[in-house]
Amino acid sequence: MRKWVFLCLLFLPFLSLAAEREIRIGLIDTFDQDFYLETFVPTIEHIQKTLKDYKITVIELQQHNLLANVVKERPDFLVSSAGNFVTLISKLGAQQIATVSRNHAYSPKEAVSSVFIVRNDRKDLQKITDLKGRVLSATEPHDFDGMLVGMGEIAARGFDPDTFFSKTLFSHYQYPDVATYVKVGAADVGILGTCQYEKLLTTGQIQPGEFRVLEAKNSIRSTERYPDTVFYALDTAPIDEVKAVSLSLLSMPKGEFDFEWVPASGFLKVYDLMKSLKLGPYEHLRETTVKDFILSHQKELLLAALLLCAILVHVVRVNWLVNRRTEELKFALAVQRATERKARENRQKLDLLKKSRVISQMSSIFAHEVKQPITNLIYYASALSLLLQQLGVKDDRVEYALKQMNSQAKRTSDIVEHVRSYAKHKANRSEVFNLVEVIRRAINSINKEEIEGVQTTANLPQEAIAVGDSFEIELAVLNVLKNALKAAKNSLNPQTSVSVTAQKHMWKITITDNGPKISEEIFSALGRPTSTSKKDGLGVGLSIVLSIIENNGGHLTFRRIEPNGIAVDLFVKKKEE
Repeated sequence: MRKWVFLCLLFLPFLSLAAEREIRIGLIDTFDQDFYLETFVPTIEHIQKTLKDYKITVIELQQHNLLANVVKERPDFLVSSAGNFVTLISKLGAQQIATVSRNHAYSPKEAVSSVFIVRNDRKDLQKITDLKGRVLSATEPHDFDGMLVGMGEIAARGFDPDTFFSKTLFSHYQYPDVATYVKVGAADVGILGTCQYEKLLTTGQIQPGEFRVLEAKNSIRSTERYPDTVFYALDTAPIDEVKAVSLSLLSMPKGEFDFEWVPASGFLKVYDLMKSLKLGPYEHLRETTVKDFILSHQKELLLAALLLCAILVHVVRVNWLVNRRTEELKFALAVQRATERKARENRQKLDLLKKSRVISQMSSIFAHEVKQPITNLIYYASALSLLLQQLGVKDDRVEYALKQMNSQAKRTSDIVEHVRSYAKHKANRSEVFNLVEVIRRAINSINKEEIEGVQTTANLPQEAIAVGDSFEIELAVLNVLKNALKAAKNSLNPQTSVSVTAQKHMWKITITDNGPKISEEIFSALGRPTSTSKKDGLGVGLSIVLSIIENNGGHLTFRRIEPNGIAVDLFVKKKEE
């Protein structure tokens, strides 16, 4: 507020002057009071005196939301630190006119620096690295030749400036100031501009020997040097005004405060500083979007990609040299990279594999235990038939019943023998057989209750000579046909069909139903071990059928039927001519 009152009083005599054109000069508020009195005010007075045909308007801009404030106020020229200058170069096309050059500075492009000050009695603080986790005091968050340059030194040493200090106290150019915070022990260290610190010593506000500068370089400074305050034009400034202001600034005499405006360079160091702090033109490095991450880490990502390629080559090479351990590692990597959906499917498969082991074990036990009773049943049926003949008892119904009993017992024995062969992992019994007879046996094996109410049609040739285990093929056809009947019974007009057609080297058995339409998830899971919706089901029926068909050299496919229903194609090997 005091700055505005001072500026209004300063320019009050000029407010009544009629000016044809206006020059709007913006000042970004990151400077102390001394800069206003000793640099900015004399500069504006000189411009006003040399450019009498223009109305000079001064606009004070806050650092907060800087870009939006500049767009809103529309200044033609700006006066700010070198940090804000490089920020606005990329944002608004800022163009340097001149930089402050002071007598005590090494050069205009190496004019400002920072100091880290600690109490002289703090023997535990000897280096800048000793400050990690300590409490800091500084003037302003955006004070270039104090806070920003000092934090750049922290970043240059490989630390994250955002987390290096545990806490930061800002004085905002008021009392208690930075030195006072350190003096009373509220802060462990203070950051000041080198000029600010020297002025405190000169004016006696701090006493010699009261503070110590950490890692002082050459003169009293802890950091690298950077360009001083910059006077620059924006792209919106008219060319005539830029020319007039440039001539006025560059012709300004030093005066009582011993400074002048000169062209200067050295802003590449400022770019590096702002990049290390992720500020200004590099503020996007703080964002977390994928695009910004890629843009800010192009080199790192390239190295990571090359490293990944090297790792992949190494993994491939190792795969040729190691055995079981490599397989375990590949499996672990695959599991780690699997999606959540894949993980759920793997858990389901694992559950069903456990079921399969239980089924295999129980089947082996069952086959072993039931084999002898079935064999005895066949013997008893044969003995009963012989006994009736010896007794001279002849009854067609009894003979038919005994014959059927013997036949079904042998069929049961065959099933048990197949179960035993699977449990012992024996190869299937390949033979030449008539596929049509096998299909008819499967149809005849279905209970009346299962087929009742369903219209079933069979389109079969007279003969279809195939190769494989006829018993296994029969079980596969029977299983699929029973599934089709169950599905069809849920329709208004239940229908199923069985047909056989010749392919090049295969016989194609097609079993269809007009059951309700199923979801894509259920359809895609057909033929794979998965969970089942049946209360008494294990979820492995169709997967067993698939195993049987593939074990006999064929394959199994599923198709949708419009508007609803499923067609199952079982391919069985033909006998070669």
